[in-house]
Amino acid sequence: MAVPEHPRPPGAGLPRRPVLLAVAASVIGAATVSATGLLAGCGRSEPDPLTALAARARADAAMLDALRADPALGAQLSARLAPVADARRQHAQALGVELGETANPAPPPAAQGPPPSQDAKQALSRVRTALDDARREAAAAVPRLPRRQAGLVGSIAACCAAYREVLG
Repeated sequence: MAVPEHPRPPGAGLPRRPVLLAVAASVIGAATVSATGLLAGCGRSEPDPLTALAARARADAAMLDALRADPALGAQLSARLAPVADARRQHAQALGVELGETANPAPPPAAQGPPPSQDAKQALSRVRTALDDARREAAAAVPRLPRRQAGLVGSIAACCAAYREVLG
């Protein structure tokens, strides 16, 4: 009795090893193209949000120092603003450390100081606005940051919100 011959499936004549090598090469090639595409985006980096937050903190500290130096605003308001100015300086310094700054950057130009005839009500309004803006910018940056930096920036946002409330 003869064994019936089964028809050969299509492609049965192809050797396995070259087929497997071709498949592996295509997978590796696709992975290389994907990785290259991902790395190509690294050259087009967005500005670090910490840079803008540090610049704002420095500008706020300079504005607060200018307000405190204005004799027309009085010693009582100057004393109320001193801890806020110190906190914003500390914020700038902590953000600078995260950014890898080795030296304190130059303070912003003195042109950001108050107008000469500013009264206490206008000065407080200006400080409140600056703190609100700083809090809002810091809070918006938190979701885009790594955990450690998000904690720092979240603390800065909370500090700005707290001082804003204290200043009424």
